[in-house]
Amino acid sequence: MEQLITRKNLSDQVHDHIKRMILSGELKGGERVPEASLSKLFGVSRTPLREALKKLSDYGLIYLKPRSYAEVVIIDEEEAMQIAEVRLYIEILSAKLFSKNASAKDFQEIRLISDKCLELNISGDKAAAFEMDSQFHLMIAKYCGNRCLYEIFEKLDARIQLVRLNQKLNTPLLTDYIKQHSILVAAMENKEENLIESILSSHIMHDFNKD
Repeated sequence: MEQLITRKNLSDQVHDHIKRMILSGELKGGERVPEASLSKLFGVSRTPLREALKKLSDYGLIYLKPRSYAEVVIIDEEEAMQIAEVRLYIEILSAKLFSKNASAKDFQEIRLISDKCLELNISGDKAAAFEMDSQFHLMIAKYCGNRCLYEIFEKLDARIQLVRLNQKLNTPLLTDYIKQHSILVAAMENKEENLIESILSSHIMHDFNKD
């Protein structure tokens, strides 16, 4: 069998592969990570695989049972709500800071990501659209001018993606959700802080405010 990765930065590459398997739904919550078959598939020893799983555990995607097995985490409704609440406050702050600190080039790039996200969703490639959505929000945090804020959000992002995967949004709702990106960009450009808060509250809490 052809090996899927090169020998460079083994644990990081294995980490990225397994993360994609989880966030695409190929590995589901509660399932054990098949370490032996993955080692064979990736052409690596157990050491870089365990290093990758440790990193995934640190980011809240994997539960490592000591000296036993790894299992994909299950995020219940209560935890999903808690993640959304934390995300909301982080993103409001990062968007307001981005509005003040971002360059014209930053705004140009964030618009391109917004457009690409919508294009991917319309084409039916939801997995790629979700990944681009993640890049959109991460970029706002990355260029907001507060590195500490970005590092916190970057670590939370994988769990945000897992919550989004579990929401199983239908195509029309997901399209409306993604269209809010361009509205948010305009609000940040115009430095409309109240509108930024309103857009993000709707964008992030849309699935938690239903009766």
